[in-house]
Amino acid sequence: MTHYKIIMIGCSGSGKSTLTRELTESLEIPVLHLDRVWHTTNYDDEAKKFLRQTQLDFMTNNADFIVDGNYAGSLDVRVPHANLIVWFQIPRHVCIYRVISRSVKRKLRLETRSDMAAEFKEKFDREYVDFLKFVWHFEKNSTPQIEAALEKKNADCKVVVIKNKKDKAQLLRELEVR
Repeated sequence: MTHYKIIMIGCSGSGKSTLTRELTESLEIPVLHLDRVWHTTNYDDEAKKFLRQTQLDFMTNNADFIVDGNYAGSLDVRVPHANLIVWFQIPRHVCIYRVISRSVKRKLRLETRSDMAAEFKEKFDREYVDFLKFVWHFEKNSTPQIEAALEKKNADCKVVVIKNKKDKAQLLRELEVR
């Protein structure tokens, strides 16, 4: 692989940002965290256009990159630019646990998230419960969108599925990440 053009997809709490952090440190390539972009907006139609354009600009302006974040509604922007797609398929109970754990740590200010917009505030409200439902039903509701987007990938684009620590370790070995 001459250049690293990597996109990370999968459910919230699946480990996308953790692997992104490891790869970014080792490969020393630019990263775009979609949560950092999206959560600076008011989530309207203009925000969706802004998110799409930000991704396109980032990938066009960098020979190597990692784009971290699922955002299935804009996968069509990312997939054609990627030569490696890392798809996390982690059990939903693990994702729910990780989401709640990081939310509590962030709320208590025990931990910050470099992949999240600084102005984002954790709230344990109805919206949060809806988000947890989204995580719980991610596989059923989002897999068809992801599969449809992946059908449009370039022939030279590799898709790696991460289901566990062993799969992640194998990918790190393949990329010679220390």
